[in-house]
Amino acid sequence: MNPLAYFAVALWSCFGVAIAAAAEPASDGHALQEVHSLSKLPQDVAKALGWQHSDRDEIADLEAESGSPAPTAGGRWFLLGGLSKTFALVAIEEEGGRSLYPGFHAKAFSLVGDSWIANGEWMLSSPPHTIDELEQLLRSPESQALTALWRQKQRDFDLQQRIMHSDPNGSYRPRLLREINISDDEVRQIVGVVRALIPGAIVMISGVAQGCPCADGPGCTAQVWTAVQSSQRTGSIELSDINDHWVLGPVQRWFLESEQLEPAKFPTFAAYAAAQEALNNRFPACAKGASTIR
Repeated sequence: MNPLAYFAVALWSCFGVAIAAAAEPASDGHALQEVHSLSKLPQDVAKALGWQHSDRDEIADLEAESGSPAPTAGGRWFLLGGLSKTFALVAIEEEGGRSLYPGFHAKAFSLVGDSWIANGEWMLSSPPHTIDELEQLLRSPESQALTALWRQKQRDFDLQQRIMHSDPNGSYRPRLLREINISDDEVRQIVGVVRALIPGAIVMISGVAQGCPCADGPGCTAQVWTAVQSSQRTGSIELSDINDHWVLGPVQRWFLESEQLEPAKFPTFAAYAAAQEALNNRFPACAKGASTIR
């Protein structure tokens, strides 16, 4: 068992970490025919893995045929696969630098209409040598624990990416300006909101950008950036026009709350880390199916 598997199982069994077993891939009920070459896979499946039998392939057979090119990106190998008429299960190896958890992965695909669609990915505690061994590994506690940790790491990474790209003060999002210029009443609203946060601040307001990131909610239709200067703070604050009122949007409000989260305010670093995790879990999310900018 590799070290990650030992760690995952120990974490699961000794400390009660909630690692729910990921659902196993659901085949079509037919025995899987074992293959050891990417060329034997359905074209859509091979392409999804990064193989098109060219010198730019991102994956290669572990048991490479004579004259087969190595993957240009390196470190990604096809171990074996199992096929039926409507289901494919494959095992690959990814070395460090290609994934959040390098190691052995299983991927499942189902035939939907005329297309093969990916419908799951799992981590394996060791490399399979037969399709039967692959199916057994998917059911093992070690692989299930690794998969749970890997998926949590993916969620954490995705969240950090969302936070980084959503920072109103740290990312430039090119946007079209609203056709109607800002009104005097809107200026009074915006200045009032900023000065409620920072009394006596000098406030300068940008042009009104139309549309909002989806994380600011369906009622958001426009945004402005304010340059703020006072004895308390120099910087910028983003305001959003939500339901025809200029207010702090959910994303800007989250970042202002994050600024107040300092280690010195907590009795221990563990308490600070727990508060940071709780805050991260409350980061505004887009409604399912919403576009990034409306």
